[in-house]
Amino acid sequence: MRNIALYELNQLDELAWPETYQGITLDSPAMSVFTDFKKSKPIVIQADTPINEVEQRMIEEKVRLKIVLDSSQKFIGVISLDDLNDQEKIKRIASGIERTDLCVRHFMRTKEELKVILFRELKRSKIGDVVEMLRANGLQHCLVVDSEVHQIRGIVSASDLAKGLGIAMNLSVSPTFFDIFNEVYSEAPLFKAYG
Repeated sequence: MRNIALYELNQLDELAWPETYQGITLDSPAMSVFTDFKKSKPIVIQADTPINEVEQRMIEEKVRLKIVLDSSQKFIGVISLDDLNDQEKIKRIASGIERTDLCVRHFMRTKEELKVILFRELKRSKIGDVVEMLRANGLQHCLVVDSEVHQIRGIVSASDLAKGLGIAMNLSVSPTFFDIFNEVYSEAPLFKAYG
């Protein structure tokens, strides 16, 4: 066994911070706010998970979106807290599904309904490009796909963009790319290059 020496902490007073959130701007590489599933484990949920359980988990884990897997652990869609609003629950119950039977599968957005960003495009893009591209769609999250290896590589999140850009957002209401665009646009010096 190797002995590990302990040292006194005298001269150090600086903390290390994640590079992705240090002074990013609209001109920063889009990769600086990209959650890469090769580096961060994707947040997943099974399609047959009861709705009351998924809501509770998402609130406890402080996440607004989960990736939905089937019983074979294959990607079949996504579900967000916004998909689980009372109006949507009432619609499902009115269609004949018992409240106790409501599960993720009834509320998720299937992969066929989703639009994605290609990983190779994201690598060449700036944050401003991502904000501009997604602004009109009012999205909160967008999956990133590596088409060369046929994998969902990661995700871009409006709240991560807002945090990285230092924009104060009311996170009890999910920030959309449109919200970020409006906030950045109001600070004209940051946005002039994309205006």
